[in-house]
Amino acid sequence: MSKDIPLIVDLDHTLINTDLLFESSKGVLKHQPWLILLYPFWFFQGKGYLKDQLVRRFTIDVSALPYIQDTIDYINERKKQGSTIILATASHKDYAFAVANYIDLFDDVMASNADFNLSSHNKADKLVERFGQKGFDYMGDHMRDMPVWEASNLSILVNVTDKIINRTAHLNTLLISKKES
Repeated sequence: MSKDIPLIVDLDHTLINTDLLFESSKGVLKHQPWLILLYPFWFFQGKGYLKDQLVRRFTIDVSALPYIQDTIDYINERKKQGSTIILATASHKDYAFAVANYIDLFDDVMASNADFNLSSHNKADKLVERFGQKGFDYMGDHMRDMPVWEASNLSILVNVTDKIINRTAHLNTLLISKKES
């Protein structure tokens, strides 16, 4: 690994062992359960729009999130080597910046907003546009990360299943942690 190659880190189930869309939905519906009736209308306008509606109604306590220590340890290792560290997530930008400010390990944040959901192919395209094909290392956890891993220099697997390990076998991979079966 080269210090010239930035480390891109996913948030949900990679940096934290939960999903902020789930957490924000749970928080919103706990206080205003009737809003579930609006979810289809919000979602129809795009997943980014749904996330934006939730972030307007619920603040996540980032200090209480279940951070994955193996991920934080790897980020710290790369930071010591001089790598640029970027949080790139499909979670809403307000939540992403709150997490980044709380753990203070990231040089930059890329995230979803009301008009754009930074996930899967969208994330891969934005990262290739910014860093070039194979110009970054990527930490992720899910099959939707496959387009990003395929565009990355090093595919770093966190909290993954055997299925994902098998599906990424053709890539340059580093396994950080596996889900318990």
